[in-house]
Amino acid sequence: MEVTRVPSILGIAGTILAFAGLALPLVYPTGGNLSSILLGLGTFCLLGYSTLHFRHLTALTRTRSTRLGAHSLFSVLLAGVVVTLLNFLAAKHAPEWDFSETQNFTLSRQTYQILRTLPQEVNLTVFTHEGSPGYGGYQDLLTTYSKESPLVTLTFIDPERQPDKVKEYQVSRIDTVVVESGSQKVYLQRASEADMTNALLRVTQDKKKRIAFVTGHGEKSLSDTESSGLSRAGDALTKQGYAIGTVDWQDAASDEADVLIVASSTEAVSSEDQQRISQFLKKGGRVLVMVDPASDAALDPLMTPWGIQLGSGILADEQDRLGRGSPTALLVRTFTTHDITEDFTTPILFPVSRSVTFDGAQGETWEYVALAQTSPESWEETDLKSPQPEFTSGQDAKGPFTVAGLLTRKPVDQSPGVQSAVLIVGNAAFAANGYLTYPGNTDFFLKAVAWLAQEDALVSLTPKDPAFHPFIPNPSQEQALVFFQVLFLPLLTLFLGLSIWKRRRSL
Repeated sequence: MEVTRVPSILGIAGTILAFAGLALPLVYPTGGNLSSILLGLGTFCLLGYSTLHFRHLTALTRTRSTRLGAHSLFSVLLAGVVVTLLNFLAAKHAPEWDFSETQNFTLSRQTYQILRTLPQEVNLTVFTHEGSPGYGGYQDLLTTYSKESPLVTLTFIDPERQPDKVKEYQVSRIDTVVVESGSQKVYLQRASEADMTNALLRVTQDKKKRIAFVTGHGEKSLSDTESSGLSRAGDALTKQGYAIGTVDWQDAASDEADVLIVASSTEAVSSEDQQRISQFLKKGGRVLVMVDPASDAALDPLMTPWGIQLGSGILADEQDRLGRGSPTALLVRTFTTHDITEDFTTPILFPVSRSVTFDGAQGETWEYVALAQTSPESWEETDLKSPQPEFTSGQDAKGPFTVAGLLTRKPVDQSPGVQSAVLIVGNAAFAANGYLTYPGNTDFFLKAVAWLAQEDALVSLTPKDPAFHPFIPNPSQEQALVFFQVLFLPLLTLFLGLSIWKRRRSL
């Protein structure tokens, strides 16, 4: 009796030991050789069970049901092995096809060329986690970059698990990628091929583009951290890989900056100041001029020779404005197909703006392009003392109005290979600390500076039209949505419920 129980005990013990040996590394990775010992004992017990039951097992294999069951088991195991091998080979060697609607996983020809000619190693450090909105976009885009070039190293860091890395890289928000090569760093906050390719070029160049903010006539300060200051604009440009500084009006002509920024002067510029900017432009320089209504006519002597005139009133719009705020808080949604604005999908917030117009008779040496315009429902408010602007027929001019225009000097008036440019914006507050965090404002400011700095790699890439287009309603649309969601749908549901209840009760 005792002898007949031994084979059963060996079979049970062998099965338990074998499963324990297989499962131990999953729950106890530092188990060492214990897993191998358990597998060895389990195998020894199963061999003993098979030896003692050899005759019974031999007779069992002769039955028809056993042969069919073994055949089925063998087929399942063989199919599993084939699928596993195919997946392994596909992961290692199979080509990739992009069947997405907008070809988001296919890089442009320019990007492939840049990746294949990288002069040095580039590290991409992404601060995100799997639950973050930007995780998927970064993973899809940057994985493609790392596969195309052995010089690109990709690392994902969870900010919550590695706060020391966050402090080391001075990252202030999640979904940030740091493009780093040597001592050069560029910070990006979105998964954009154009931005990423441009960042690769910036960090692999020895010389940084220099952006200088002109001071001396009451301009907005680069060091001012208040809502009206430009400290955030300076930080954003620094993280884009630019060298940032200031220059006095008296030194503007001799400065070696690639771009001069005039941020809403409040004191009138002199004819000497005008001449210095003209000399800077003759050398192929480029200038960004931002003018708030509060600056009055301080910069008129500078812009009149260019053929630029600023409106005397303030632009207002009941349709395209920020939520239920003042009509003067414009949400500009109409853009031209210029390189600076052709891929814009998010409106720009221009608070308290002036219109920009071009007189070709005065600016004969310049070519003009309107970059951003208000809606046809906008108007130019002339009653500046009114707390609530309202359109007055016969007094206020009707839109659309240009709020940002670009001047480029005609080739016949410029040396070969050199082209001066001036970008005029009828508002400077959009780039101030209080408004720069608005997504459209950040994109417009950085794209404008990039184009002026002649970083054509950023703007020459053909942007992909996203499959998802965000919908930002105007006040009229907001009212319609509130009525539909808060009143119409609940009342419709109540009506249908009462109708069904009444019909069932009458049955």
